[in-house]
Amino acid sequence: MNATPTVETLLSEWIAAFNAHDLDRHMALYMEDAILFGSVDELQKGRARIRDYFGGRPAGMRVAAYPMPEVRQLTSDVAVTSGHVIFADGDKPSPYRMTWALVKKNGDWKIAQHHGSPQFGK
Repeated sequence: MNATPTVETLLSEWIAAFNAHDLDRHMALYMEDAILFGSVDELQKGRARIRDYFGGRPAGMRVAAYPMPEVRQLTSDVAVTSGHVIFADGDKPSPYRMTWALVKKNGDWKIAQHHGSPQFGK
């Protein structure tokens, strides 16, 4: 896994891992006990469940655009982000709102909590 000493590098690595459908690389960005509210109603608790969730995404799904979100650093090792991402499966865009709660562990930012929800009217 590549190092993620900044939120910018975490975002870049997340996009690259997602687009490569590399679940090992992707899951290395999450804390072991991370939680995810994705596009299904059920809360995904822990890296194994999050892996299953992302492993179920369509083979053609990719991040088409994920500009740097707003970042609020709460302490030197805790930050939250809020932004917009556009996923695409082929030519069909799927705009989402995305928030992360991040924790810095051993010099690298990790995702502790991840929420993504569709943007309506887009």
